[in-house]
Amino acid sequence: MASLLEINNLSIDVKVDKETYNVVKNLSLSIGKKQKYGIVGESGSGKSLTSLSILQLLPDVLNVSEGNIVLSNDLDLTAMSTKEILKVRGKEISMIFQEPMTALDPLFTVEHQIKEILRFHGKYSKKQMDDMTIEILDKVGFAKPKQLLKKYPHQLSGGMRQRIMIAMALICKPKLLIADEPTTALDVTIQAQILDLMKQLTNDYDTSILLITHDLGVIAEICERVAVMYAGTLVEETTVEKLFSNPQHPYTKGLLQSINSLGEKGKRLYSIPGNVPSPKETNKTGCRFASRCPYVMDVCLHEDPPLFTVEDDHYSRCFLHREEV
Repeated sequence: MASLLEINNLSIDVKVDKETYNVVKNLSLSIGKKQKYGIVGESGSGKSLTSLSILQLLPDVLNVSEGNIVLSNDLDLTAMSTKEILKVRGKEISMIFQEPMTALDPLFTVEHQIKEILRFHGKYSKKQMDDMTIEILDKVGFAKPKQLLKKYPHQLSGGMRQRIMIAMALICKPKLLIADEPTTALDVTIQAQILDLMKQLTNDYDTSILLITHDLGVIAEICERVAVMYAGTLVEETTVEKLFSNPQHPYTKGLLQSINSLGEKGKRLYSIPGNVPSPKETNKTGCRFASRCPYVMDVCLHEDPPLFTVEDDHYSRCFLHREEV
């Protein structure tokens, strides 16, 4: 599959009290054209930081210390100036942010917020903008889009706001849509509708999806390929089918076990013992999952495990896959 976005050896650091700590370490991913790619992990695993770094949206205390992010084989996003990256945001790459309740500006109407994107990224007549706005609102499932134009965000439900966010993200037909926890604040019925809508629209526009979530059920529903992150590192990467049928990393196995135990009546819900390490703790050498791992060995405490090839197209960052083990 032809590559659309390449994340190469990406590291992100945070500065706290004049000390620098690593929060994403040596991350490498490849997202193909028209591919639905998921990143999954607990809170604090570095998923959202990775997505924000793609469009240079990291907070001031964070910075990319190593590596680069390349779009379509020639555009180095990490090397772009603020002016240059503005032309990419919304047109080449769009993002649906984590919280639909606060992502929309409460002071402007739906019409104004959608057309603002068109005014920034193209030279359209008023008639063209009207037509494009109605078309995209119709596409995202609004039966009477014209009645929606003059409404403000507070007049809409959570599901309606999320549909507006999707409309804004896709109106310029971007090459890549980044969706950061797009269904977190929505009830189960609306979640399913939003996921179906995203799949349908990205297929219509030949757009790739980078889905950021902590929910393996959402990954199973929408993605073709998945990366599992833990404490800022990529611990497993493969197709969705292989991840669910043959998980390899102890952390992935723990995540799946916690889901499987949901249906076991009378049994305590399984959870991985311990907590995700803080940025101060991740500066130490050794495997970042060692303190919570049931298979921990002496080598795990003193060396950083590389990404081992388990089988064709399946990778795991664990010394259990070293040949001598």
